[in-house]
Formats: sequence, structure tokens, C-alpha cells
Amino acid sequence: MSAVSAYAEALFGAAREREELEETLENLQDFVNALHENEELKLFFYGEQIPESQKRRAIDGLTEGMTVSTRNFLKVLLDYGRTEITEDVVRRYEELVEEHQGKVEVELATAVELSDEVLDRVRQRLGNILEGREVVLENHVDPDLVGGAVFTVGGKRIDGSIRGQLQGLREQMMERGGV
Repeated sequence: MSAVSAYAEALFGAAREREELEETLENLQDFVNALHENEELKLFFYGEQIPESQKRRAIDGLTEGMTVSTRNFLKVLLDYGRTEITEDVVRRYEELVEEHQGKVEVELATAVELSDEVLDRVRQRLGNILEGREVVLENHVDPDLVGGAVFTVGGKRIDGSIRGQLQGLREQMMERGGV
């Protein structure tokens, strides 16, 4: 198990036990966004020039009003010198929360922008295919696609594009000695 997964699963267990899964996720997303928006905070949190004891005290102030799980998680990363994996852990934690809630993220790349009605139909079909799980659909246009769609679910890519279908047909023909 990777360090990212280990930290994310430990955080998930603690937040679930305290019944603060979603609030902790929101807190951590806010913290990561603040790191992106504030160069001084980023240097402070990731930098090595400030003693860990000072950073721990600052975390108390920065996380005032946030969940205990959020505060403790950030302090553990500081204590073990693993602040560089913060964003990866937060992403993995988000996946764990969504899995727990019965949600699944699906990235959809299409050749053209799809209407809300079509996206809703895609979401419903995917939900049926994925055994009734709630689909969180992220759609973007890929100008390199000629037609069709490419789905990414849990790191697995399903290529339903015209190019992908033609490539599959070509490979079948090569296997059968047709080309």
C-alpha cells in the first residue's frame, strides 16, 4: 500500500468514526485551495526553513473552526515530514468518501459539447451499468476526437470513440490475417 493510500485510509477511518467525513473533505479542499492561492502559505507549509513546532502552532490557528480530523491530519503530515503528499492524499480521501457514499466519478471526453439532457441520460445509463451507484460526471470536449466518447472510471479508460473503434477493428483484422 502506498503512503498516499495509507494516510488517506487512516484519515477516512478517523473522520468516519467522528462522523465528519464530508466536513473534513470540505475543510481539506479549502486548505489545498488556500495553498494554491497564497504563495506565503505554500512556502510556509511545504518549506523546510520553519521549525515543525511553529508549524504545528500555526496549523491550530489556520484550522480553527475546522474538524478535529482535518487538524490532526495536517499535524501528522508535518510530524512525519510528508507534507509533499498532501494534495494526493486529499484526492484519495475524496475517492474514499465518494465510494462510501455510493458515488463514482466518471470523466467523459466527447468530440462536441453535450446538452444537459444528453448528459443526464448518460449519467443514468452509467448508474445502471455501475449497479445503481450515483455517477458524478465530469464532461469535457476533446477536439482530437472525431466522434464518440472516451470514459474514464476509477483509472480505467473505456474508448468508445470512432478512432478507438477503428483501431480495435484494425487490430482484429491484423490478428485474423485480414490485413
